[in-house]
Amino acid sequence: MSWLSDNKKISIVLLDDHPIIRRSLQMVITDEKDFVLSGCFGLSNELMRYLRTDRPDVLILDYILGDEELDGLSLIRQILNHYPEMKILLSSSVESLAVIRTAYNIGIRGYVSKRATMEEYFHAIRQVDNGQIYRPENIKHELLAMPVKAPSAPMNKGEEGVEGEAAESREVVFRNVQLLTPRESEILRCFLDGMTILQISAKIKRSRKTISGHKQSGMRKLGIKSDIELLKYRDDLFN
Repeated sequence: MSWLSDNKKISIVLLDDHPIIRRSLQMVITDEKDFVLSGCFGLSNELMRYLRTDRPDVLILDYILGDEELDGLSLIRQILNHYPEMKILLSSSVESLAVIRTAYNIGIRGYVSKRATMEEYFHAIRQVDNGQIYRPENIKHELLAMPVKAPSAPMNKGEEGVEGEAAESREVVFRNVQLLTPRESEILRCFLDGMTILQISAKIKRSRKTISGHKQSGMRKLGIKSDIELLKYRDDLFN
């Protein structure tokens, strides 16, 4: 088998907050003769601590982690800011094309759905390790046809063309709704329904700091800079 021609083992590190998934992947990965699992983590701070001294050939990263964690896109940016050569394979149940395209745009080397077969999974790992960009066959055409940029806050412009700018901003906001995590969407919905941070915190049993962090993260993804601007979308953002 060509993958084993130089007896090289592919060093893999896994970040996933579900213990059962970590254990399952650990078992199947270590069964492959050309793979070695160098680290298996449930928290992003554990991973970042590991990366200070060690670098895997391939980092397998889940998109949705725990409520106290960064969202997937922010974590990918953070990792690549520190380690720009890191080969990241995104493995997730998230199947939004907008999210996946943005992750590729930020710099991941591949994406594989958690519903993929083990053969697909292993093929993705080997392609990414080999320096290639892996795109699943079932969405390859869509990924190549419509590249996107990561959302950013709108730039200040002069008064000329204000109406066109406003329309474009609304279009960006509605398009980027797909980038929100389920928790960010829930918190923004609650806020638009008139709930305070304290009330949202009591409802979903998370700290006010966590609620505020998810709210700010969601607003950044939408390109919204203030609560007043967010409230303009009260009637139609999630309808």
